Amino acid sequence: MRWPGKKSDPIASHARSLDAEIARLEKEIARLSTQPPRPSKTSAAPKSPSAPPPSAPVGMASDPAGAAPRAVPGPVTVPVDAEDARYNAQGVRKFDVQALWLRVQKHFRGPTASNPRMVQFLAAGSVHGLRPLRYEKRVARNRFIGLFVLLLVVLFGLARVFFR
Repeated sequence: MRWPGKKSDPIASHARSLDAEIARLEKEIARLSTQPPRPSKTSAAPKSPSAPPPSAPVGMASDPAGAAPRAVPGPVTVPVDAEDARYNAQGVRKFDVQALWLRVQKHFRGPTASNPRMVQFLAAGSVHGLRPLRYEKRVARNRFIGLFVLLLVVLFGLARVFFR
């Protein structure tokens, strides 16, 4: 049972669990390193006496004890195709100014119309009972200009009263 005032440290408990995991993995590595290598599942073809000894393929290394060849890690190569050119040698995505500019433009342009023909009808005023979009834009623009002028007048009046 814990004392009422003492709180457990989550970092210390996480460090203990990681230490236990490391110890378990080290034991597993030691156990696997002491075991003999497993025999290959493929059987070797009979060799003819006149054939030269086969050489190991490129990128493979063979054990001197005659065990199956194992893969040798090669140098890390960075892909050069257009899709992977966005990442640097460490695998971190590069900063792309052009893509940022296109995203900003797309944001301010707004979504594309799902029905372009209906947009044409609305813009031209062809739908009976609805005002054309150019009229609605003009009304909204005039409303904005009027409210902006009203705000300037109020601010000018407040500045005149307080800073006289």
